[in-house]
Amino acid sequence: MTATLEKTGLTAAEYFQAKLNYEMTPWTLKSMLDAKNAEYLVLDVRSAEAYADAHIPGALNVPLMDLTAKMATLPKDKTLVTYCGDITCGLAPKAALQLAQKGFKVMELFGGIEEWTKKRFPLEKKA
Repeated sequence: MTATLEKTGLTAAEYFQAKLNYEMTPWTLKSMLDAKNAEYLVLDVRSAEAYADAHIPGALNVPLMDLTAKMATLPKDKTLVTYCGDITCGLAPKAALQLAQKGFKVMELFGGIEEWTKKRFPLEKKA
């Protein structure tokens, strides 16, 4: 890890500050959704099947493999909050990186839908 941080030119403090700047906790996201904060759009980047099983209310399903094709339909005036299955899932950070590289404002939901579910926050299921 040290070699990787040295390659990036970031100190550990800079890395963790940047990480915190672009992560959102389930509590923060729920507060924003409850307040109907229109500045954010939640993106579920899991498969359509996983999304149909359960997803965060109001989340838009854009599986990572479809992201490039659907990018033109996403708003650049909102902060896109990506999430996937859990803290070990790499889909949400990969999606956030791709979006950020194209000029989108992005954040990642820390812990994904697993942490959201552990908090017993509401879920939607596709009919």
